[in-house]
Amino acid sequence: MVKLLHFSDTHLGYAEYNRIDPVTGINQREQDFYNAWQQVIDAIFIHHPDIVVHTGDLFHTPRPSNRAIRIALESIQKISEAGIPLVIISGNHETPRIKATGSIFESIALFNNVYTAYNSVYERFRVKGCDFHCVPHCSLSEELEAAFAAVTLAPDAAKNVFLTHGAWSGKQVYEMGEFNEQRIPDVEGALGIHFDYVALGHYHKRLEVTPNACYCGSTERTSMNEAGNTCGYLLVDLENGARTYHEINTRPMFRLPAVNCQGKTAALIYAELQQLMRPEMEQAMVSLTLENIESSAFLKLDMREIDAIFAPVFYLQKTILRETTGNEQLVTGSRIESLAVEFDRYLDSIEMPDLNKKRLRELGLRYLTGSGQV
Repeated sequence: MVKLLHFSDTHLGYAEYNRIDPVTGINQREQDFYNAWQQVIDAIFIHHPDIVVHTGDLFHTPRPSNRAIRIALESIQKISEAGIPLVIISGNHETPRIKATGSIFESIALFNNVYTAYNSVYERFRVKGCDFHCVPHCSLSEELEAAFAAVTLAPDAAKNVFLTHGAWSGKQVYEMGEFNEQRIPDVEGALGIHFDYVALGHYHKRLEVTPNACYCGSTERTSMNEAGNTCGYLLVDLENGARTYHEINTRPMFRLPAVNCQGKTAALIYAELQQLMRPEMEQAMVSLTLENIESSAFLKLDMREIDAIFAPVFYLQKTILRETTGNEQLVTGSRIESLAVEFDRYLDSIEMPDLNKKRLRELGLRYLTGSGQV
């Protein structure tokens, strides 16, 4: 029996939202990714797999921070010293655009029991009698085609495992929408070769794309579009093909249903938002969309009131779609809108019956927009 632990897309060094972890003093989202990484490293020593595979995007950038490098290398060293082989390929996030700058994988390759593929070429490693066929991220389509063309099987291999990183483009397409992602074909269909397992990386959702080809998903989420995705790793038995998914604990993420604001005042909108706030959203990342909001309600809408309603959440992403005479207009959810909008709101808030607001609004908007002499 040969048991694999397959994980991917750990994106070490990812940071966002300018929130500080009170314990470590570093960016909270950056720490979240380290916490997720550590859970998988701990799982390796609980399960004691025969071989560990990582299918790309170990780091979030080609030039990771010293902290991200240290955390990765400490764990890889422990795996190496425990005698557990690790096969790892590079992904699109950590592959430098200019090869002359070198790769962090040059350092990772120095460890015993660690096999790395990162040079935009096909590489085959024999590990415990099994062959691991590796096609890392390739910056050029010609390199990817050459890598696939170079794949060959050795007759004496006990098992054959294929590792690659990219957007699956078989009968179904599974992509992240990133500008430099590579499209990979149905591996077995394109090569006419059967593999005991095809380990995929890049797509941040656990997914079986063919009976023996799987994305294991990411260990943390890098976009609000990934709300609803679980995070974890796969245990794979190469003898019988059995796969077991293990979910890890990560910061919750919620995409709330869009709030239809048509015909509603700002006060009614606040009341409806209060009903959406739930205890399980505390310290979660939350995406909120207000749609069909009329101009009169929008001008009275105070982003600070919305932030106060969702004060317990870790991060609130706000998207506001105003109702217009034509198509809806996307408006940012920042605290302060344009000067013209803020001036309009200010006039609405003034309680002076004798003030000619209409005339003042006209003069103010002409001044602020530079549309003419005051």
